[in-house]
Amino acid sequence: YRVLDPHTVDITISVTRDDPSRPVVCIVRARSYDGDETGRREVLVPPATAETVQVTTTVKSSRPAVMGDVYGCGTDVPGY
Repeated sequence: YRVLDPHTVDITISVTRDDPSRPVVCIVRARSYDGDETGRREVLVPPATAETVQVTTTVKSSRPAVMGDVYGCGTDVPGY
């Protein structure tokens, strides 16, 4: 992750799938100094040919953020 300013965090995640032809959805979040979640974003990782792909996204934070992390990923992708 990279904190761009007090209310913006860029988060880069690496996703490894057994079946890269299946899409995955991940939840990433910004967190404040006390550990509270201050921003969250759902990221669609589309099908690919490689087992491991990297995706970067920007998360806006409601309070000053000091870090970004991945809450989790799954294959239950909602219909966008």
